[in-house]
Amino acid sequence: MKIIRRALFICLLLLTVPLTGSLSSPTNHDFAPVEDRAEGQLLRYGDQLTIPTQTPRFPAGNPDIGPWWTHSSLDLNGDGIHDSLLSVTGTTGIGLSYDHTPNDADIAALNALGLIPRDIIEAVDAVLLGQIDSSLAPSLAELDGVVMVERYGGVVFYGEIQTMAVKARNSTEYPDSAWLLNTSGAGVNIAMVDTGVDNEHPGLVGKFVAGYDAVCYMHSDPSCWLDISRDDSGDFDPDDGNQHGTACMGMASSTGLEADGSQSEFYGSAPNASLVDVRIGTDIGAGPFETYAIDQEFYESAMNGIQWIIDHKDTEWSGADSDNYGIDIISLSWGITSHEAGGSDGSDMHSRILDTATEAGIVVSVAAGNDGDDNDGFSGMGSSSLSITVGAVDDMNTVNRSDDVVAGYSSRGPRRDNGDGNPINELKPDITAPGSNIIQAEGCVTSGSCNNLIPGQDASDNTYTGRGSGTSYATPAISGISALLLSANPDLTPLTLREILKQTAERRGEASLPAVDPYWNKDYGWGMVDARAAVEMALHLNYSNVNISEINITLQNHLLNVTTVDDIITITGHSWSQTSEVEKVEFRIGNGTWNEVTYQTPLEELEVGQPFNWTVVLDLSKVEAGNQTVDIRALGEDSTHSLPVTLTIMGTSTGVDIGGGNQLMFIVALALLVIVAGGFAYRSSLAEDDELALGVQAEHAADSDRESETKTNGNSDDDSNNHPRENASEKSLKGVDKGILDADLAD
Repeated sequence: MKIIRRALFICLLLLTVPLTGSLSSPTNHDFAPVEDRAEGQLLRYGDQLTIPTQTPRFPAGNPDIGPWWTHSSLDLNGDGIHDSLLSVTGTTGIGLSYDHTPNDADIAALNALGLIPRDIIEAVDAVLLGQIDSSLAPSLAELDGVVMVERYGGVVFYGEIQTMAVKARNSTEYPDSAWLLNTSGAGVNIAMVDTGVDNEHPGLVGKFVAGYDAVCYMHSDPSCWLDISRDDSGDFDPDDGNQHGTACMGMASSTGLEADGSQSEFYGSAPNASLVDVRIGTDIGAGPFETYAIDQEFYESAMNGIQWIIDHKDTEWSGADSDNYGIDIISLSWGITSHEAGGSDGSDMHSRILDTATEAGIVVSVAAGNDGDDNDGFSGMGSSSLSITVGAVDDMNTVNRSDDVVAGYSSRGPRRDNGDGNPINELKPDITAPGSNIIQAEGCVTSGSCNNLIPGQDASDNTYTGRGSGTSYATPAISGISALLLSANPDLTPLTLREILKQTAERRGEASLPAVDPYWNKDYGWGMVDARAAVEMALHLNYSNVNISEINITLQNHLLNVTTVDDIITITGHSWSQTSEVEKVEFRIGNGTWNEVTYQTPLEELEVGQPFNWTVVLDLSKVEAGNQTVDIRALGEDSTHSLPVTLTIMGTSTGVDIGGGNQLMFIVALALLVIVAGGFAYRSSLAEDDELALGVQAEHAADSDRESETKTNGNSDDDSNNHPRENASEKSLKGVDKGILDADLAD
């Protein structure tokens, strides 16, 4: 019994250790521990453990609404002809869209009508016919496979502080910049689709990896007369005939170097990104502020140039390192005018070819337009559903962003409805960036002292002069920032990259359509671009080994607030699905296991696409001491997930962690301690028993001696003295028993 009593006493002592720790934890009647979830996770009073019931926008998945031409708002009467052609007489530029890639039979049918196609654009199953009699439109609509007779639009070009204002380059106001994260666009190719780029400029030297001249390939511009071969291999290096292309590439990727080797302040957003130079316009008869001999040629060159990019997106360029093969980004600082009231709905040829490029894996950054706040919708290109449509802000010539406002010329949203039942893709623009009074890299153009058409002249001695404004100049900033993201995480898809830009943007303005999205604003889109925050997100996804293919951009998850009182931190946010439902929201600390959050109880039934609120409440005294990263994500029914909300918390735990997977280890350790304690008690008991036995033996020996002495001296007749040693011995033994018991109790 002695052994058991000692072991039990030691066990009770050990069990009080975690109990003492728990008694010292913060107590708050507004919270309760959450069972079977994260250690230290609490349930806030009034919250619930189950996710609220949602109302999906498409209960049975995305509706089968048919192909784009069956619901295009550019053909409201459904006759397969752009409505704007009904008011045209005489000749105009016309293209045909088919329900298949045009073949020899289709070309023969056109030849039978006396028509010779100018170009076939395979990416959008289209044929460009050039200037033809508009009265042929009904006959063309009846041809086999023709789904839309389209009217050409006209190409319109929209045309240092910028890199610091977008937080790409560090500044006094924003010392933490994207460049400080060791990303500068290296290994990323930007296809500048414009008037050509003078890559001999000191700030652009060494960037050229490939080029293509769609002007010379399609038409007989005077600047192309000596280019008999019309090379489409990528070896041709076009020159700028207008200044627009060189200026835009400088804003995307200039190193800021001057002709004498000195360093200026005129950097682009991604100074180590490379150039694929695709020229679609020139100054002689083809400039953005002049015209081709006929306007159709610009339209056709633009389509041809983008088709070339799609065809060469993975090309191993001659003389380039393997890191610079292919094409990663398309930068478009121009648009296609729409002849429809209300602008394009994204079903025009140019918007569709940009969607195709995005689906092929190329990031597309395109200008929103310069029509201001009374614009009649967006043009073709800027209406592309999948591209990054860029609006402009005026930075007031200061790095500090607090005084920035939307530029007066920047086209406002939303885009015209395309009839697909999903209002999300009408939310244009996507993002904004500084576009006013931007310093330009100077090209060797006909309007200046330098002229590319004069042998021996180029831009190698040029500097950075003049200022330009427009969404043209906001767009290359986004192209450069996109290059930063791809160099930080090459696995990013175009749509995931766009989502990162949107989620990390600095919010501006009230929500214009809160029933559709709680953040989008018709002036700013999802906000002003923040290069630093965007690159941080890209790097975090990379270092966390997130499978990019599992990210679902229709799952939205955003942080609302973080508060800390004593050792309790409360993180709140909201989530929703743009199409279906969120299955659950979960979080993890560091690289630990994922645990479900708790949820705020909705006051009423959630509307279609309405966000629900979630909470993560943690007792920081139960979180490992030091800075800890918390990731929070929304999950869909197919195990895909949103981009994570990521933040850093400070744990304060210094005790034994017995939560989660450490519980078994604690029990095993406790059992070992009990065994050791029991063994120690047992050995102590044996030692005491040995001492007791020796003491008893000594008493017996003494009694024997005394008995012998008594026999020698005679026997006493006094009854009280008959057995004096026996009585003493009994008292002695009883005293020993009591002493042992007292010792046991004392122990």
